[in-house]
Amino acid sequence: QGFDSRPFRRGQSRWLRTGMRPGALAHGMSASAARPRACAELRQRRRTGPAMRIHSAVAAMTALLLPTVARAQQILQGQSIASPPDIRALAADWFMAGTAIPSKKSLVLSPGVPQRLGLMWSKYPLITADFEVTLTFTVAGAKQHTVKDEGFVLWYVHENVTAAQEQVAVKHIDDQDSIIAESWTAALVAQQFELFGYRSKFDGLAVFFCGDGPTAPSVSGLRNDGGIAYNLGSGVPAGNAQQFDWRKNSDIVVKLRAQPGGAKVEIVGQGSFDIPGEVRPGGYLGMTAFGGTKGIPGPEERADMVELVKLEVVNHDKSINAENAPKVEPPVSGPKTEEEEEEKTDMLHESSSYKEHRDESDAIKDLTNMVFKLVMETQPLRSQMTNAIAALTKRIGVMEATFENLKAEIDKKTGHHLSKEFEVIKEELISLATVATKETKERHDKLTDLHKEITDFSQAAVHPDNIDQHLDKLAQSSQRTIDQLTNEHQRMFGVSLAAIAFVIIAGLSLYNKFRCWEKKHIL
Repeated sequence: QGFDSRPFRRGQSRWLRTGMRPGALAHGMSASAARPRACAELRQRRRTGPAMRIHSAVAAMTALLLPTVARAQQILQGQSIASPPDIRALAADWFMAGTAIPSKKSLVLSPGVPQRLGLMWSKYPLITADFEVTLTFTVAGAKQHTVKDEGFVLWYVHENVTAAQEQVAVKHIDDQDSIIAESWTAALVAQQFELFGYRSKFDGLAVFFCGDGPTAPSVSGLRNDGGIAYNLGSGVPAGNAQQFDWRKNSDIVVKLRAQPGGAKVEIVGQGSFDIPGEVRPGGYLGMTAFGGTKGIPGPEERADMVELVKLEVVNHDKSINAENAPKVEPPVSGPKTEEEEEEKTDMLHESSSYKEHRDESDAIKDLTNMVFKLVMETQPLRSQMTNAIAALTKRIGVMEATFENLKAEIDKKTGHHLSKEFEVIKEELISLATVATKETKERHDKLTDLHKEITDFSQAAVHPDNIDQHLDKLAQSSQRTIDQLTNEHQRMFGVSLAAIAFVIIAGLSLYNKFRCWEKKHIL
């Protein structure tokens, strides 16, 4: 009834040639698993009538349309980095080396130390040329920019950089002896990784964030096919460079929109520029950050601190599933394929008695590398603190010498030895403090005794008989005191009378004596 079966017949002919129904791979089914099921369905359809064929055709078209709609604006989780970063996802999907260290809130690419390199590369390619990368980062610029050739790059290159740089990263970039001797840069140049930690003759796209140059800081982009060598100052920054201060210590968003005919870089809120040239699928995403070469010999020199806050990759190609996941979920139903049956497990490795020892050794090695990286990153700070402490010690010594000179001048002007007088005053104060302490202790002892007596009295005063006894004793003591006072009073009264009588008798005797002398004189 008006149904055009020609498209279905063309699709069915392709289905018959390949032995697969359309949309089988779109649902996560491998080719070997889909082929037997397709043949079985074909035999079933041959036994059915036209109505059943029409129904099957509609179902097949629906199966083709639904995955296409679902894949529109697909966020590629395996190529993206969330905020905060998931350590397990980073370990599974990304290769990191150098100063690239995940933290609780971001991924640190460069900790602000000159002569160091941080790099991270996706382990799996993007199988599409129509995608968009949204990069959110933060850069804390140094107070004084003395380092040279610093910057960081967003790459999309057609090379498995993880395999290319794994050995040089282990033997040189993360090696303690190479870092101390600063020989890792020569090893990178020897393997043609001379441009911000990657090749100058790169094959793909690159967005440069350069800290040097006439337009620095700037953002520029290049597309190369591996035939031209670009270096800092010779093609980098590119001619499309836009001057933009990304050293704001705040979140900055940059978008890279790639299409088969070219790419476009947009600095959100600042402008955009185009990168002409063909963009091919199958490239690897990555970022590298170089702290620059030292400009001054001192350890206090600092570079820009680069933190990756978030990286989001979106697929705009509606025809394919662009995310090449490292693990593919098995089909929901259907028999196992020959490839799955032929997969074998290394039982000797899994059941070995030394497996735990190997795991422990690997964990200890990774921990040692992380500790060494942490020590190397904090070395400039420790050196700066050492120099600050040495300078402070020197200033304290100068201040002490100044005080000695000042004291000598004061002694000279006043004619007194103030230090000796101060020592005398100090000794007097110490003696006063000793005496005060001793007297305080004596008073404390007396108060303690008094408190003890009061306590004893209060305990004794609890019973009425004890009170009567104490009152009787007190009355008797008072009576004895009164009797003693009365006796003393009487005794003193008698003595007073005797003294008065003695004085009277002595006076009369003297008077009589004088009378006798007067009579003799007259006669």
